[in-house]
Amino acid sequence: MSMLDTPRVLIADDEQTMRTLLADLLRQEGCKVVARAVNGIEAFEFYKSKKPDMIFLDINMPEEDGIDTLKRIREEDKETFVCMVSADAYPETVKRAVSQGVSGFVVKPLSQSRVHDVVMNYHKARSTAG
Repeated sequence: MSMLDTPRVLIADDEQTMRTLLADLLRQEGCKVVARAVNGIEAFEFYKSKKPDMIFLDINMPEEDGIDTLKRIREEDKETFVCMVSADAYPETVKRAVSQGVSGFVVKPLSQSRVHDVVMNYHKARSTAG
């Protein structure tokens, strides 16, 4: 896989164990983790400074939740691939994320197959967008 095919990823989750697990799973999928945020405010700052190709946002974070962060990202950029991560897959939560332009949704607990599916969807979206 060339550097052009290597997605640069931002992870935002308030739990250190989840950030580490997701980073490991993403590396196994050929991704490069460029930043790890502990809340939505930090995630938005990293989004602006690092310009990642993919963002994994936990929904339930302190200070600013993932859906509010997604909304701020979409006000600036409709294209970046943003995947919500949550143990909460209630229909109203998913609907809120979809209404803000989410690209994908992964339900915890995280697994290699779930992360693999998201990365494959990212590559599909990139190939059809170009």
